[in-house]
Order: sequence, then C-alpha cells, then structure tokens
Amino acid sequence: MKAYEINIRQAKMDDMMKVQHLYVETIQSSCKNDYSEEQIAAWISSVINEERWRQALASEYFLVAEDETKIVGFGALKDDNYIDFMYVQHEYQRIGLAERLLKALENKAKENDAELIIADASKTAVPFFEKMGFHMVQENTKVVNGLELTNYRVEKGFLK
Repeated sequence: MKAYEINIRQAKMDDMMKVQHLYVETIQSSCKNDYSEEQIAAWISSVINEERWRQALASEYFLVAEDETKIVGFGALKDDNYIDFMYVQHEYQRIGLAERLLKALENKAKENDAELIIADASKTAVPFFEKMGFHMVQENTKVVNGLELTNYRVEKGFLK
C-alpha cells in the first residue's frame, strides 16, 4: 500500500462511528508499548462522549484518509493551529500517510495565518512529530478515571 493511493477528504458526520472505531483500535494496537492496559482503557473511554465527536466533526478542520471505503486515518485542526486528533490505523503506519495528513493540517494552519502549530502528543507519537520538525516544549499529566496519562506539548513554527 502506498500513501498516495489513499484519498484524503473532509470528514462528514456519517463518518463518526468509523472514526470512533479507528480511534479505539489505533490506541489499543499502537500505544501498548508506552502505556499500561489500564491507562489505555482510561484513554479510550473518552470515545463514548458522542457530543465531543459531533462537535469536532462539525466545527474543526477534520480530515479522513480513506482506502476505498475504509477509513484508515484521520486528523483534525482546532482553533486554527491546534492538532486535536491525529490517528492512523496500525497497518497503515510508516507508509507516509500520517505525513500527508499532517501536511494538510499544517497547510490549513498556514492559511489561517498561524505562526506555529501545536499538539499534545502521546509518548508513542512524539518521535513522529519530532521527525516532522516539531520540538517538545513541556510534559503534561492528565488524570483520566483516576489514572495518570502523560503526553507532551509539541510545536512547530512556520517560516514567514
């Protein structure tokens, strides 16, 4: 599979269930070496917040990557320069698809006159973001269902 063979398009409300499924599946398969089973269970528990997903799909610059009719990745830009979501199905990682999604989000941030783009990246995702020119600015600890989850604020400035 080649990344350029996968279509990237604006998400529709009808995509919500597929996106939610991919969110859970990707966290479970890709993050198991960096987070405990309990931490992963707490993390994916947010999938049940239907209103959060509806709002993201309706108000954010939300893209999905589609292999024929199967959604295999998604990314979303919130508030002009914050990467709210960035997930690629485990089997589609390391083929350039995440780079394509990220570049599309970066281009949108530039269109919005953003001077930088930021994300709160999981331990698993930090190496990808660093490879793409981001640098870590702080460690964050979030308590979800009584468990601490660590992620990292990463950012990348744009040259004018």
